[in-house]
Amino acid sequence: MNICIFLGAGASAAENLPIQNELFSSYFKWILPKHPNSPMNRKLRDFFKEVFYIDVLNDNIDEIDFPTFEEVLGILDMADQRRESFKNFSTDKYNINNGSISLLRQYLILLTANSINNASKESNKYHQLLLNNLRKKNQLLNTTFISVNYDIHIDNTISKLYDKKKMRVMLDYGIDFANFDHKSSSWQRPVGDTIKLYKIHGSLNWLYCPVCSSITLTPYEGGVMRILNNQNEAKCLNCKEYTVPIIVPPTYFKNMSNLYLSTVWNKAETALRDADLIIFCGYSFPEADIHIKYMLKRVQTSRNNKPLKIMVVNNHKNKLLSALKKEEKRYKRFLGNDVIFTNASFQEFAENPNKYISLAFLKNPLDK
Repeated sequence: MNICIFLGAGASAAENLPIQNELFSSYFKWILPKHPNSPMNRKLRDFFKEVFYIDVLNDNIDEIDFPTFEEVLGILDMADQRRESFKNFSTDKYNINNGSISLLRQYLILLTANSINNASKESNKYHQLLLNNLRKKNQLLNTTFISVNYDIHIDNTISKLYDKKKMRVMLDYGIDFANFDHKSSSWQRPVGDTIKLYKIHGSLNWLYCPVCSSITLTPYEGGVMRILNNQNEAKCLNCKEYTVPIIVPPTYFKNMSNLYLSTVWNKAETALRDADLIIFCGYSFPEADIHIKYMLKRVQTSRNNKPLKIMVVNNHKNKLLSALKKEEKRYKRFLGNDVIFTNASFQEFAENPNKYISLAFLKNPLDK
């Protein structure tokens, strides 16, 4: 039986990582004060003060109702597409005095990376629990993970299963890294038994070179932080030029043109098409993710009558029942009334994934 486990922000939140609505408050409260006058932080301070009337140096961060990350990136993407500007923030990449919207957008992506990277790194508890329980039932190698998260919790958890002597399993991202061609690299091309992880919105440990179009992996480390902290350590392994992040922000205007992202998306779609069961974990099915909805509809309508089960696991202890009901309606409106919408959290799912897998194949699963 082939299973796809689709990981959303709620799966990372279970390990105490900030969710989208907490990114700005986390950054401006804990990270900006350490380097308030860096070029990046000066520009971010000016942007929030002039566009959203928020003084991140003098206002009480705990009392600020920040716009969402999606809203902020969305207006910048729209300005860039329309070739329009905000006062003091130009679409002209070479207008240093006014700043550049594309530069500001890059700063916001690095802000995201910084907020996630500086959050709790100590616990992969529930990701580890999930993998261990799947392995006990011999289901792990038949499971493909698809993630919209940038953090590397699931990556590191899978990687730790690899034993060089016993050759147990290896992590397969579905793309070729420059590391594979360098003898000094600690990361090898996946062979034998592999666990597939397709990160369709990019990852903190992927560094893309726009000069030679290669991608470098920084194992066990959010390598995007090198761009902020020491650019000389963020150079391409092949041509030694500076790299940039591959992180797709959560807005309607997603750019999926990167060759590596396109490859990952194609492999994710193939995995979904071959699956007997898709389990959405910690994913609220947001309106902005039209690319994912498009992919799911392609999968649903091209399976040659092969039955597909879809289950949703997206509850948590502080979630309002009304919010849960709205999500259920959103899923079923788009994917059909046969979607199995549970009241389980990611933590509960990780503790006994096989219970929910079995539940999905009962005739009337929610009656049990």
